[in-house]
Amino acid sequence: MVTQRSRTKMDKFNADNERVKRDYAEFLREADQKSEATVRGVEKALLRFEQFTGFADFGLFNRDQAKGFRKSLSTPVDDSKRLGNSTILSTLKAVQRFFRWLSVQPGFKSKIDSNAIAYFNLSEKDIRAANSSPSKPSPTMDQLKRVLASMPFETVLQRRDRAVFALIMMTGTRDNAASSLLLGHVDVERQMIVQDPKNVRTKNSKLIESVLLPLGPEVEDALLSWVTYLREDLDWQPDDPLFPQSQHRIDPQKGPVVDGIKLQIWSGFQPIRQIFRRAFEGAGLPYFTPHRVRNTVVEYAYLTCRTPEEFKAFSQNLGHESVVTTLSSYGQIPLARQRELIRNAGKSKDLDAKLERLLEMLDGGAK
Repeated sequence: MVTQRSRTKMDKFNADNERVKRDYAEFLREADQKSEATVRGVEKALLRFEQFTGFADFGLFNRDQAKGFRKSLSTPVDDSKRLGNSTILSTLKAVQRFFRWLSVQPGFKSKIDSNAIAYFNLSEKDIRAANSSPSKPSPTMDQLKRVLASMPFETVLQRRDRAVFALIMMTGTRDNAASSLLLGHVDVERQMIVQDPKNVRTKNSKLIESVLLPLGPEVEDALLSWVTYLREDLDWQPDDPLFPQSQHRIDPQKGPVVDGIKLQIWSGFQPIRQIFRRAFEGAGLPYFTPHRVRNTVVEYAYLTCRTPEEFKAFSQNLGHESVVTTLSSYGQIPLARQRELIRNAGKSKDLDAKLERLLEMLDGGAK
């Protein structure tokens, strides 16, 4: 069996495999309607498999390759870092789906052993380990307010960065979606952000209408004053970017400088993550990714919602069709609060009412 260790430096790709992978990528995009991020993830998984087999022809696939690849993912080579359980599972599933597709393609039906594809499967124990992960900390809403208050706002770039931070605080919008928002997606009168999938990179191309959380005038002003500046001072139009790229120029004295904005949308979410990193460092707090703020928003909902209807509204605000998604995937209760709730369980006078509200939430989300 050929392994990654035996691959020569010259054998870096297989031309026949490349053609097959292009066909599969087209199938994922056009027929399966997968996002570009999903396609890139599949391509990365297939590259791992090819590296393991020494870029052997896909038509030579067999059960030994499947078994060996599965084992190799959990056995680092040399000093390589071991892949996480969830990464191993997603990689194996992606490669397995590829070979299932390949096994029915002309020219491969007689070559691919369909029984061998099953050898990519992990044990039930490993699948449970991959699907369960330790809780990750999230910033509190007070910490986010502290960070925002510490962010400077003298320059146009600093005001843009504060507006980005404030928007994610008030909506829990994903960073990839926030980076693609247009000025017209802000409805100031209704205090809403309309994430239109025609322009915005929303997850699963959903239309998400998010009402701004009432977190106080300082937070709201950081976003709305930025919108006013773009519309009234710069005369930007609804189809212009809400968070434009930085303007790079060459100063005769200083050389390359970044001191303005240009009428161009961000191509990805990395600039927002850099903004968050700088903001937390500036406030003397550990870095939290923009996605962790979604948990903060749900934790805020736990503390403020009084009825199932209110919690459902928060769930919709995050783009969740079911409240069960919100309850099961977001809003990890901080350990201190967890201890308080458990120690005081049964002492509340309105315990029955709280239990009834929880059951209503779950029942409504399951429908």
